[in-house]
Amino acid sequence: MAVRKAAMIKQVEQTVREMDPADPPLTVFGVFLDDSPWLSCLGGGLDADTYFVTATARSVHFHRVSTRGLGQRPGGLVYSFDRDDAVRRMGEVRRRLLWSSFPFALPGHDAPTRMNVRRGWRREFSRFAAGLDTAAARR
Repeated sequence: MAVRKAAMIKQVEQTVREMDPADPPLTVFGVFLDDSPWLSCLGGGLDADTYFVTATARSVHFHRVSTRGLGQRPGGLVYSFDRDDAVRRMGEVRRRLLWSSFPFALPGHDAPTRMNVRRGWRREFSRFAAGLDTAAARR
């Protein structure tokens, strides 16, 4: 069970390598889906969906975060998109002091879902957005 970010990233990377050894992970970061990041910071958004997002050379994967026991580790694969599809689904990146956010059109949702990225994942998220080379990432 991972408590430190580096250990969480290694576990997610291992999970992705097991899915497709020929398409290794390039970057991993965590997101939470909640309309109010402030509520989440205050502990009220405990039921918010949380995911690990992994970019590879060919695809973008969303794994549910499993929080059994101490720490967080990758749960089941929830969404998987090829990179071009992920670029089309991703909206404008909004960088803020405590968290960044971006809209992402998930299957089965009427409107794009707000993905919130905590400050601790900022470096990995910036690498992800730059790696997709989207117009949204350059704003």
